[in-house]
Parts: sequence; C-alpha cells; structure tokens
Amino acid sequence: MTDLFADGTISIHGAQENNLKDVSLDIPKHKTTVFAGLSGSGKSSLVFDTLAAVSRKHSITRRI
Repeated sequence: MTDLFADGTISIHGAQENNLKDVSLDIPKHKTTVFAGLSGSGKSSLVFDTLAAVSRKHSITRRI
C-alpha cells in the first residue's frame, strides 16, 4: 500500500462523493488550505467526506 502522506502532500485521486466527479488533487501538508467555490460545488463533500476518510484511514494504518 502506498503511503499517501509520505511526501509533503495529501493525495486524493478520483474522488466521487456527492457532487464530486472524479476529482484528483494534492493538498500540501503543514500549510493553510482554503476550499472555495459556489454553493453545491462539493467543498463540504471534499473536506468532510473524502479528506476526513483519507485521514482516518491513514491514522488507523499507522497504529497497526
């Protein structure tokens, strides 16, 4: 399994939650990141569903 947090970014590839349609991005670690856009564009889905899930998965695999 590839460590998504190995370098200085958190990588998300092919996110498809709610309004997200195959979104891929690299978010820099240890930096303030702002997600801005129109209402209904998928900001909350990206942050609370996708990014939070990746973070939880990473924290579980690090404990094992």
